[in-house]
Amino acid sequence: MMDKWINNNTISKILALAVAVLLWGMVHLDTGTPSSTLTVSYNNKVIDNVGIQASGLDDSKYVLSTMDTDHVKMEVRGQRSVLTSFFADNYQAKLNLNGLGAGTKTLSLEPDLPDGVELVSMTPNRVTVTIEEKQTKSFNVSIVPKGNPDGGLQLGKPVIAPQTVKVTLPKSQLSTVTTVQGAVNTDGISEKFEQKRVKLKAYNKKGQELTGAVIEPSTVSVEIPVTQQAKSVPVKIVYAGELPDGLALSKVNANVKEAAVYASQDVLSSLSSYVTATLDLSQFTEAGTRTVQANLAAPSGSDKIEPGSIQIQVTVVPSNEVTDTERTLSGIPIVLQGAGDKATTTVTAPVGKTMDVTVKGPQDMVNNLTNDDISLVADVSGLAAGQHEVTLKVGLPKYITQAGNAGQLKATVNIESPSTPAVTNPNSENEPNPSGSGEKGQERPQEGQGSQGGDSDAKTGDNAAAEDKTNPHNGADSSANGTSENSQP
Repeated sequence: MMDKWINNNTISKILALAVAVLLWGMVHLDTGTPSSTLTVSYNNKVIDNVGIQASGLDDSKYVLSTMDTDHVKMEVRGQRSVLTSFFADNYQAKLNLNGLGAGTKTLSLEPDLPDGVELVSMTPNRVTVTIEEKQTKSFNVSIVPKGNPDGGLQLGKPVIAPQTVKVTLPKSQLSTVTTVQGAVNTDGISEKFEQKRVKLKAYNKKGQELTGAVIEPSTVSVEIPVTQQAKSVPVKIVYAGELPDGLALSKVNANVKEAAVYASQDVLSSLSSYVTATLDLSQFTEAGTRTVQANLAAPSGSDKIEPGSIQIQVTVVPSNEVTDTERTLSGIPIVLQGAGDKATTTVTAPVGKTMDVTVKGPQDMVNNLTNDDISLVADVSGLAAGQHEVTLKVGLPKYITQAGNAGQLKATVNIESPSTPAVTNPNSENEPNPSGSGEKGQERPQEGQGSQGGDSDAKTGDNAAAEDKTNPHNGADSSANGTSENSQP
C-alpha cells in the first residue's frame, strides 16, 4: 500500500509543495523580525583607588623607596553586563621599572583592564618614584630572654651561632640599624635553654623594627645555661637549753664553716651575714666528746640551703677542768638604738665608730669567734638633743664573757633635732651662767675647781683619765677597751 503512494506522482508533488511552503515561511518570519534584539547598551563607570603594580626592578640591587601615589582613578566604558561582572580588584595600573637604576624619575602608567572594557581616562597617568640602591652590613646578634626562670635560678650568657649576620637595606635605612636581635621565652625554665631556630629582627635606636630588612641568615641557634643564684655565708652555732650543774663546754667544732644559700637576687642582697645551727645543750648529761647533727636554718625567702645540716663535735668536761682563755677582737662597730625618726644621731667618739672588745671563755669557743658574734649597742632612748656619753651594751655568745672591766665601754653620741644645732664643744655646757643673762664677764672656774652649775658632778675627759690612773681596779683591759669609767670601791 505504502509503495503505491510513493510511486504515485501526484502524491510526491503535493509533499514537495508542502515542504517548500514551510521553508518559505520560516525564512520570511526571521527576516521580518524587528532588529531591536541586536541593539547593545554601553555605559561608563568610575573606579576609585585602583592600585599601581610596579614590576621589572632588579630587586637584588635596588628598592623602590618612595612613590608619590599608590593608586589612581579610572573612568572606563563597556557593556553594562560586562562592567557589572568585574570588581575593582580586576583593574590595575602598570608601572614598568625595567632597566632603571638609583634616582628619582617620573614615569607613565599603563592601564591593565579586563576584556571588553575600554579606558576613558586615568588620573594621574604619571607617577614620580625614587629608587635606592641596597647596601649590606654585618651586625652582631643579641638575644633577649623574656620571662624569669624558676626561683633561685639565674640565666647565664647566651651562646649564639652564628654570632654575626648580614643585614641588607636601602642606604638611608641601613644607617639607622642599631641592633639585630631575637627574643626567647625563658619563663619558668629549670634547665639549660636550647632553641635551634630563633627568628631575628633589625631595630633602630628607638626600638622600632625595620620591617623591610633582609637578614641573612634569618635565624640563629641559641643556648642559655641556667645556674642557681647562691651566696656563701658563715655558719654560726647558737645554743639552746642548759648543761647540768657541774659540766661545762670545752670544745665545739662544726664540720662545715660556710653554707650556700640559694635564693633570688633580692633575697640574697638582704641576707644577713650568717646562718645558724642550734645546738641543744640539754642532750648532754655527762662529760665526754660526742658528735651530733644540727639542721641549718634556711633564711626567709630562700629556696634551699646546702648543706641542710652539719655535724658538730662537742666536748663536755667537768666545770673545774675548764681553762678559760682571753682574746681581743678589734673593730667591733657601734650600733645606735632608740634614735628618734626626726633626730639625727651620730657617734662622735671614738672617731672610727668602732671599739676593741676583750673576751674570755673556753679556748676553742673563743678562738672561733668573729666580729659578727659580738655587738656593741649605744641606747639613746629618751635622751634630749645634745652631746651624751653612753655606756655600751655588749652582746656576746653563750659561755663567752667580757674580760677586764666588764660593762665599762662608753661612746660619745651627738643628737641633733631639726630645731637644735649640733653641739661642737662638749665642754661648753660646763660654762656657768646662773643668771641666764648671757654676760660675757662671767669667769669660768679655775682648773681643779668644780663647776658652779647643775653639772657639778660631770668630769672632763682629762679628769676622768687622771682618776682612772689612780684606780687600783683598772687593769690593762681598760686601755684596750677605749674610754671607760669605773665605779669607785
